[in-house]
Amino acid sequence: MDAWEDLVYDDDVLESFLKKCDGSASLIPGPAGNVQATLLNRTISEHPKSTQEFANDVAQATFERDFNYNGWRWEEMFIQHHELVSDGKMENMNSLKEAKSSQVLPFVACIVKECKPNGLADMQLTIKDTTGTMKASLHKKVLQDPEYKDKIGIDSVMILNLVQCFGGYGRNYYLNIVHRNVVKVFAPDICSPTLDLVKATSKPTIRVPMWGENIRQVNEILRKFVPPTTEEPSLSTETNNH
Repeated sequence: MDAWEDLVYDDDVLESFLKKCDGSASLIPGPAGNVQATLLNRTISEHPKSTQEFANDVAQATFERDFNYNGWRWEEMFIQHHELVSDGKMENMNSLKEAKSSQVLPFVACIVKECKPNGLADMQLTIKDTTGTMKASLHKKVLQDPEYKDKIGIDSVMILNLVQCFGGYGRNYYLNIVHRNVVKVFAPDICSPTLDLVKATSKPTIRVPMWGENIRQVNEILRKFVPPTTEEPSLSTETNNH
């Protein structure tokens, strides 16, 4: 038996809790998610599964919902059409899990799963990609920009460039998103993408990190050199007559 199966609760508390956990919600990260899964599991079936199995089912359904809906599909088609990553392959993008070992993520896309004001006109976010979930801070200048302010919300998709990563206590990491980091934002209620709609968008300018710029300059210099010949020098067969 799971540790959560002996959980005792009042019906009115359960009803209030489940109103916050409708079909569009994800499981709360950490131990609270086990409680949420147990309560949901008990109410939707006469023969509930184990809490772990039910939680896995919800996680899989959440993953499919998040990465198969219009916002994420727009992001993928936009990046591929404008060739914003090498070879047009999405796997060549950065991922959120790289924040644990990098100071800067050159190019990353994420879904906003939670957003709330911090009392200083900025916003605290919970963001997600296919590799995991993490926290982020969003500067107020992004929220004041007419191009972005009405698009940022739960389930919006953001494409970010050269965003700073910070490590807190323990294993906590977060992104510090400022205005110059934001490449594109797709609203939660955006329509289904089509090739014609994507073609009508403008290609954004992607800034290259300093180390990437240095490599590019070196490559440009190397291209100017004449490659060494691979032919071996011929040996004269003539003999000197003295």
